Amino acid sequence: MPLGPPVNTEPATAPTGTAYVLDSSFDINDDAVTRTYNWVIAMFMFFSDGYNRSYITINGQTPGPLIEANEGDTLVINVQNNLNDNQTSSIHWHGIYQNGTQYMDGVPGATQCPIQPGQNFSYQFKLEQYGTYWYHSHSSVQYTDGLMGPLVVHSVDDPLVRGTDFDNEQVLMVYDWYHDEASTIVNELLSSDGYEGTSAAPSPQSGLINGQGVYDCSLLDDDSSANCTTPTSYPVFNVETGKKTRFRLINAGSHAQFYFSVDEHTVQVIEADGTPVSGSGDLHRIPFHNGQRYSALVDASVGSEGDGFWMRFTMNTDCFSWVDDTLNATALAIMRYGSSSDSDTDPTTSDWSDTIGSSCVDLDEGLLVPVVEKDAVDSQAVVAFDSAFGTISYNGEEYGRFFVNDTTYTNYIYHPVLLGVASDGTDYLDTEENVTYAVFDDDVWSGDIIVSLTRKDAALDHPYHLHGYDFQIVARGTGELSIADAANIEYNTTNPLRRDTLVIPGGSYAVLRFGNDNPGAWVLHCHIAWHLAEGFLGMVISKPNAIADIDFPDSVNDLCSSRPDFVDEDTTEPGRRRRRRALPPNVAGAQPEVSPAPKAPLLINKMPRGHSAWSRRRGGSSSL
Repeated sequence: MPLGPPVNTEPATAPTGTAYVLDSSFDINDDAVTRTYNWVIAMFMFFSDGYNRSYITINGQTPGPLIEANEGDTLVINVQNNLNDNQTSSIHWHGIYQNGTQYMDGVPGATQCPIQPGQNFSYQFKLEQYGTYWYHSHSSVQYTDGLMGPLVVHSVDDPLVRGTDFDNEQVLMVYDWYHDEASTIVNELLSSDGYEGTSAAPSPQSGLINGQGVYDCSLLDDDSSANCTTPTSYPVFNVETGKKTRFRLINAGSHAQFYFSVDEHTVQVIEADGTPVSGSGDLHRIPFHNGQRYSALVDASVGSEGDGFWMRFTMNTDCFSWVDDTLNATALAIMRYGSSSDSDTDPTTSDWSDTIGSSCVDLDEGLLVPVVEKDAVDSQAVVAFDSAFGTISYNGEEYGRFFVNDTTYTNYIYHPVLLGVASDGTDYLDTEENVTYAVFDDDVWSGDIIVSLTRKDAALDHPYHLHGYDFQIVARGTGELSIADAANIEYNTTNPLRRDTLVIPGGSYAVLRFGNDNPGAWVLHCHIAWHLAEGFLGMVISKPNAIADIDFPDSVNDLCSSRPDFVDEDTTEPGRRRRRRALPPNVAGAQPEVSPAPKAPLLINKMPRGHSAWSRRRGGSSSL
């Protein structure tokens, strides 16, 4: 269902050029305070790249306001949902552990029920980490329509020190942009016909930087060009001549991997997903995929006061299954020396001569050495998740879906798994046929997740994001890795890179090691929004007995009890009012004809006691 007409006639706004500049007067200390924000989620019209269409905004702005805080602070974010078309909503805090406030992770169907239109909910949690993070809706594909923003956490323990390692800081939120509303795209994508005739993830039309971009309207046909009449200009980011600027890069996109570069300036990576790192050396380009964050250090010692240089955010179109003929694949901004905001004169600088690679791969983690050293401890348990793209049949028609261990995820937003496990223990999981999950028991303190992209998914690359944890990348390789074979491979346990979002190329595997110290129902999913909508999600259940001891605030329970009578308890997302076991065309359900590549069930091994496998059951798991 499309968003419908916006309820606001005034246009939305993008952050100003200085809105995401981190103020040097911000007091970084360890005196914890409570920081409160009041947000209204609503729909506006806007023309960020010149094309006029509907947006989902926070306080009329997209992307939303910058949250800047210190480790130890408590955030209180009061969210009022003023969306029309009966749209529920939520906010996920990407990369934030939520240890002790697991119900604030912001994922309907996993950790909470959604926020009803016309109602409000207060997210409240303590920050126990530092680095570059972001927030976004985890309801349907709302963040693709603009519901997102940056979150930066400082700390006196951060080894990256302003005034020593860098002089200034600027957040750059970069994302691909679609001229069709995301809800329109996903509803067609989940149909038997697909979007633009295919179930493959769609190509965007342009890229935005902090909500701004420039689109070539001449590429559109006459009907579409009528919506593309507002001139826009390139965003300008000022740097202090002779000083070093830390650009905090956030890929807030729905599909595109971007390469970041600055003409005539090399860049160094000093942070990856909240982990301070060294060792990257001087780079021409930094690749970063959906959900990933890097801090890129740029030394403004190449030019003189007033000089301008192109900043380039180039999509790796080789990651796309198909490319729109009207795509502007490179989003441009201007880095200008000094305080001038004059953008009338565009730079005349040239791009680096080396080309962007044809593979969707991360920056080599061998170049990213955590500054705060942490060796990997031995793993007590191993679980294997395997993804595949296939079809599901219903009434003689086939629908493209992603499968994790033979199950395509269906999100019943009024059945949060976290609350179910808290109430009924692991018995609750026996009723869950809609998701592949693994249980890491309370006596397990460290586990491995093997993620394999093989068979029918061998040609597709995915940015995997784990909620509730960061993980250590202890192994990578080509082909599929079974649990039995995992006992015989080499592991990098000496200070491996820690992050929460990782690109795993098709036909390969990665082993993610994490400390099982955060009780909760944590989702592991592809951060390409369209793949998630097509069922690409598994779940990690950490410490089920400890989940039972969680003291849920009344406000969390109230979200579920506030469901209107006319809304079915078995409503799914991103569909509308779909019933369990009814098998509607755009939702996977019970006992369909499934035809992904043939494969074994999810396997679990508790290392001290040898290999064990659970019987093949849709969405089932044995306990660790």
